[in-house]
Amino acid sequence: MPMSLKTKGFPETQAGFARVRELVRTDATRSAVRVGGAVMVEEMKEGAPVLDEKNAGSNALEPNALKTGIGLRVEPVRDGLVIAFIGPKRGTRRVAHLVEYGHRLIKGGKSYVTAAGAQGPGKLIGEVPAHPFLRPAFETSWQRSIEAFAAELKVQLARFSS
Repeated sequence: MPMSLKTKGFPETQAGFARVRELVRTDATRSAVRVGGAVMVEEMKEGAPVLDEKNAGSNALEPNALKTGIGLRVEPVRDGLVIAFIGPKRGTRRVAHLVEYGHRLIKGGKSYVTAAGAQGPGKLIGEVPAHPFLRPAFETSWQRSIEAFAAELKVQLARFSS
C-alpha cells in the first residue's frame, strides 16, 4: 500500500525562517555596526579641540560645537549590507576640515590660492595650524572598533540561535 505524507504549516515555517534571516541580516548587522562605529565616535570626540571663547564678529562654531557635532549614522544599503557614516555632522562639517588641515585667515573678502599665487580682494592676516583629530582617531581606534563589532555580532547571533 502506498504511503502518503501530509505537511501542515510548511509555508508559515518557511516565512518564519525568511523573517529570522532578514532580522539577522539587517537588525543584527546594524546593531553590530553601530557598536563598532561608536568606538570611533568616542575617539574622535576625545581628540576634538574645544574653542575656549568665540571672538566678536567671528564666524567660528560655538565653543564645544565641534566635539558635540561628531556622530554616527547607520543605514542599510542592500542584501544585508549596512554602512556607517562616522564623523562631523552637517552643522560642523564646514569647519572640521579647516581644523583638521589648518587654514589661512583672510580679512576683507575671499582670497584664492592659484598657481600664480593668492588672488582676490581678501588680505592674508595669518594662518591657523592644523589640528588633526579625525584621522588620528581612526588610526588609533579601527582595531578596537572591529573587535567591538565582532563581539556585538556574536551577541546578536546568539539571540537568534537560541
